[in-house]
Amino acid sequence: MGNRGKRTKRAVIAGAGILGVVCTVSIAVSSAGAVPDQNGNHCTVNVGNREKKCFGTVEEARAYANVQIKGNPGGAQTGVEKPTDVVIGTIFEHWRFAGDSITLWGSRPCGTKRETAFYFNLPEEWKGRVSAVQGWAECNVVLYEAPYLGGEASPTYEGLTPVVDGPWNDRAASIEFR
Repeated sequence: MGNRGKRTKRAVIAGAGILGVVCTVSIAVSSAGAVPDQNGNHCTVNVGNREKKCFGTVEEARAYANVQIKGNPGGAQTGVEKPTDVVIGTIFEHWRFAGDSITLWGSRPCGTKRETAFYFNLPEEWKGRVSAVQGWAECNVVLYEAPYLGGEASPTYEGLTPVVDGPWNDRAASIEFR
């Protein structure tokens, strides 16, 4: 192959590489730039200041939360960019992580002490609707039958719990992250 053929081949490879970078960046920007939808069924809530934004899909909600936590590329569940602002959990309306959802984020991981790191009082429209939970950032989840962690407490749910079964399905009014 002559010099001209090698240059053409290099140009094609370089062009493909640039195209790959452009496509990757546009995908990241489109998911990170998810537009809030006030009628969306998948919301994010900052447990510190109670700021709430809703989206059409759980993926858009998580993308928004991840942008809010400084764009940690691995997501809060796999690592923390710095010791603040991490996704601490997601709750779902139906078993197996289906239906409406709320992704909650806080100021730090829960850690290993297993004492209360955060709590969240469910909004009225969510009381008695939680059927699946996901704890992230070293957080375990405990459900309570009354606001402010009042009343009876559920067993501790560790990690991903696709089915909140038995007496705790559709019963929670508040949630503890520890």
